[in-house]
Formats: sequence, C-alpha cells, structure tokens
Amino acid sequence: MRQKLAQILLTSDTGQSALLELIKVIGETFSADYCAIALETPDQAINQTVCWTPQGQASFYRYQPVPFTALRKQIFQEISDYPQPVAFTDIQPGLPDHPIPPELQKIKAVLAQKTHFQGRTNGVIMVMRSQPHQWTQEEMQRLETASDQVAIAISQTQLERQVQQQVRYQAFTDQLTKAIRNAWDLYEIFQLATARLVTALQVSRGTVLLLKYSDRPLKSRTSQIPKAKITVVCESPRACDRLNPATHIPEPTIGLATGTWLNTSFTLSDCQLCQQAFTNGTEPVVIPNFADALSSPTPANSISTATNIAPLLNPEAMPALVLMPLENQGTVLGYLALQHLQSCPWQPEDIAFVKLVAAQLSTAIIQARTLRQVQALVEERTTQLQRSLEVQAKLYEKTRQQVKQLRRLHQIREEFLSTVSHELRTPLTSMTLAIRMLRQADLSPERQAKYLDILEQQCAQETNLINDLLALQKLESNSTPVQPQRTDFRDLIQDLAQSFRANLTSKNLTLVVNLPSQPLPVHTDPASLNRILVELLTNAEKYADYGSSIHLSAYRELSYPENQLILKLSNVGAAISPEELPFIFDKFRRGQGVTQKAVQGTGLGLALAKGLAEHLNGTIAVSSRPLEQNQSWETCFTLTLPLVHGNSTYSDLDRTPS
Repeated sequence: MRQKLAQILLTSDTGQSALLELIKVIGETFSADYCAIALETPDQAINQTVCWTPQGQASFYRYQPVPFTALRKQIFQEISDYPQPVAFTDIQPGLPDHPIPPELQKIKAVLAQKTHFQGRTNGVIMVMRSQPHQWTQEEMQRLETASDQVAIAISQTQLERQVQQQVRYQAFTDQLTKAIRNAWDLYEIFQLATARLVTALQVSRGTVLLLKYSDRPLKSRTSQIPKAKITVVCESPRACDRLNPATHIPEPTIGLATGTWLNTSFTLSDCQLCQQAFTNGTEPVVIPNFADALSSPTPANSISTATNIAPLLNPEAMPALVLMPLENQGTVLGYLALQHLQSCPWQPEDIAFVKLVAAQLSTAIIQARTLRQVQALVEERTTQLQRSLEVQAKLYEKTRQQVKQLRRLHQIREEFLSTVSHELRTPLTSMTLAIRMLRQADLSPERQAKYLDILEQQCAQETNLINDLLALQKLESNSTPVQPQRTDFRDLIQDLAQSFRANLTSKNLTLVVNLPSQPLPVHTDPASLNRILVELLTNAEKYADYGSSIHLSAYRELSYPENQLILKLSNVGAAISPEELPFIFDKFRRGQGVTQKAVQGTGLGLALAKGLAEHLNGTIAVSSRPLEQNQSWETCFTLTLPLVHGNSTYSDLDRTPS
C-alpha cells in the first residue's frame, strides 16, 4: 500500500486530487464503512474535511459539521498530540464518560492517526466501521505508514489553497478598488463586496449596516454608547434563510421581498453585539459559535446574554458571526456582518481579508458622502450662475448650429466629390477604351459601329450629368424663369406613360395609370412639370421589383383656400428606412446598398424633382411601408401642385381657347 500511496502523490496534479485518491485507497484497504481525513490549522481547528464511503465518491467539505469532525473531537479531546494510532474496538463502551451524538450511533470501531509534517500536526485520519472490530497491530502500522503520504498531501493542499485564496482575494480587492475609483453607486459597491465575500469565505449571508447618529458622531473606543439608528442597506443573498425570517418589516414591503431584512432598522442600544463592535474600534467581533461565546471566559469573544441581540443576527439560526466595524478616523460608520448557518472556525487570514474589505467600504462611504456634498454645492453655485450663463448658452447653441452646418456641408462636399468623381471617371474610362479600339487599323466596320455607339452613349451620360448640375444650380440661385401656360395634365401623363412603357419591358414591369375621365387643366410650366414626372418614373423603374407594377394616379382637389392637383406614384421594391427618409431628396444622397447592387445614378434626380416642385410653388413627399404578404416595401411619392401659378386665376383654366 505504501508504494501505491507514493505513486498517487507522484502522479496527482494537485494535493486535493491526491487526498481524494489516498482516502479511497485507505478506505478500501481497511474495508472501512466510513473514512475521513480532517485538515487542521496550527491551532487545531478543522478547516476542511475529506470523506469517503464505499457507496459514493470521496468529497471535500468546508465548515460542514459532518459526524467525523464531532468524532475526532470526541477521540482527541484529552490527547493533545498523541503520536501513535488510537484504536477503539467499540466506541460506545470505550468512551463511557462522554455522550455519543445521535449521528455517531452507527459508528462502532474507530482507528485514528494524527498526521505530522515538519514537526507539526496538520491533520487526522479516521477509519471507521459500523460493527465492533479488533484492530490488529499490522493495521495500526499500516495506518501509521499511510499517514506520512497523507501529511504530505495535506500540506500541499493547504499550500495550494493559500495560493488560490490569495489570488482570489487579490482579484476581488482589485475589482472593489476599481469600482470605488470609478465612483460606482454605493449600493452596487456594497452588493459586490457582500456577494464576493459570501462566495470567497463560503458563508451563508453577508450584510452591510449603516449608522445614523441622532447627535454628533462619537469616536469609537469609548464606553459611552451614542444614540444611533442602524439600518440594513445591503444583504446578500437578498432573501433571508427560512430559519431566519424578518420580523420587523413594514407591511407594504412584505409583498415585494418576503423574508428580507433590507431597509429594516433598530437602535444601537438594542444590540449588545453592535455595542461591543462599536467599542472595539477597528477590531471585529468574531464568534465561531454563539453557544460557546455565551460561556467564553475571554471578554473579547464573550456575550452576557443572547436576548439583547438584534433579530437580524439571530444566533439560533446563524451561530457563527463576524461583525466588522466600518470606521473612518475613529468614527464608526456602520458594520459589515458575515454569518453562517453552522459553526465555523474563522481563520486569521479570513479575518485579515475582511478587515481589508471593510477599510475599502469605509473609503467608499466617505467618498460617496463627500461626492454628495460636492454635488449639492455645485448645484447651488450652478443655480446662482444660471442667469449669467444664459447669454453664453445662446452663443454656444449658435456656434453649435454653425459647426453642425459646416459638418453637413463638408459631408455634402465629400459625397459630391465621391459621386461626381465616379460618374465622370466611369464614362471617360469607357470612352478612352473605345477611342483606343477605334485607332486599330484592322477593326471591322461592325466593331467600329459598336465603339462609336459606346462613345455616343457615354458622352450623352456625361452631358446629362452636367445638365443636371447646371439645372440644380439655376434652381438654387432662382435664375430659372417660370413660363406658365395652360396645360392638360391628363394628356401630359398619358404621353409620358406611353414613352416609358417601352423602357419597362426589360424588367417585366407594368405601368398602371389611373386618371379621371375629365381633363385636368393646370396653369404651370409644362417643361418643369414634365421633368419632375420623368425623374419620379425613372426612380420607380430603378428600384421596383422585377415583374411588379408601378401605379400612377392623379386627381384635382378643390378646397378652400387653394385648389390643388395631386399626383401619386408608387412602386413595390426595396425599402427606404426611416433613417433615410428625411434625406431622400438631398443632392447625391442614395439609399444604402445601391452601389453594391450596381444601381446606376448620381443622386441628383430626386433633388432636381424637389427643386422643380418648389419652383412651381408645389411640394413633394415620400413614404415607405412594409407589405404584409411579402418582404418588399411600397414606396409612394406624392406631388402636390397649385392649379394656377403666379397671377393667373382659376377661371382662366376653364376658358375655351378661341
């Protein structure tokens, strides 16, 4: 067995995994019904226990009152450092002076051995059977031999635990320091601290209690107890354990968080432990077990009675307690309370860590209070200076608008340069290539005609772009004269629709025109109106789905004070997002994805249509909505024009020309 145990030590990755394998081998070797290894600290306090039974796997426990820890106390309470194995054939008659706990009634035979490492006891091995058994000398020697390997594994486990604990503690303190430095909300800092402490120390509950003094705060380490109210401001976990229900909760809050102590209060004079922590200053009240503290001869850890204790602390349900004062320059700000449902030996390194966290929480409280005072002062000064800053605010708003306008102009310039550069370079590239091909001497007449067509087409595209730019420039400078004349809008649309139907066949599009049977006379500039319709139809053709229909309708609306002509042009196709709608008529503004889809255009058509509509004292609007039957959207442009332009009268429209 010795070689097998030694091999486990050599091959195990960690001391904890080695202990789990060692206890299994020991239990199986001794045919034990129960087997346990208790890890001890220098003060003989158990901080971990490894347990094994034939029916289950070996497991680690921390602060858990398993029967083996009680049995270990029963066996070794009169033996401080006995080096040899201790054997009990039948534990019940073997310890007649001590009562047997109910959970140990089924354990009869026990073989126990303390483990030693570097001259100090660091644990106990206990092999147990449920029937009386006469332990042989060979079994005792075997357990004594196994204790050496177990002692090494215990030492390694404790060292690994210390290293891991320090890493966790450091990570926690770094996170808490960062939260305080970044001025988190005070409640969030409390919640972070209590939740992480509960997890790191494996306790049942953590709470933060703040003091509110009736008079001026008193310094700690004084026998005088001030008049102060203690309020629970943070609790983790939020709901109390069922064994510890809240009893002083206002009725409205019960329905919100049943069983929570949050926001409950009690006076400092109502709790002996809080008074003791107040007088301790920076030292906490540490109670591993309330029952022992009631009879403890040590003043620092003793309490006179369990009745003068706040219901929150509930010693019957939470027998283990650390009550740490939150103190700043001798003034107690509150308390950090850690409680456990079972007795637990608080380790010195745990208490030191709690002190460090308490110091950080005290800093956070002072920082939050100082910040509130500064904020109040700033608000007061801001109110006083508000009138004098009104002029500056107006100047700032004016400057901001100018900056926004300049940025917008810069964006328009960039879009203009990008679009115009593309629309100028692309035709020029095609024209250059056609010219190079035409220079070839052996070029056939058919190829010559093809390249001449390319030159003509690209030249026309360049000319159209320049004409659009010039037209927009004239509209913006109001240098384009309006030449209104009587026009039948119905005839204008029918002629234009007839010419467009030929262009729509390539995309299998259908143009549906809905016009009244009566003429639609309008007194306006027919050339400008025709250009508006051309741009709207061209836009609909570009973005309509293949095989869909374009609907065009017009009607006259006679209403006071103005008679209007309404034209609606709708198509089904790509969506215009709500973010793009306000800018759809801007120059060089094109929808998202049109460049990737190779949709030709310069972004000038709709801008030109809007400019011409305003030039004719009209308006143009656009809407885009999703269709329920498919994923396409319906886009509708609405053109509104007055029936008369300038100084003409409506009666002029009804005159029959002579």
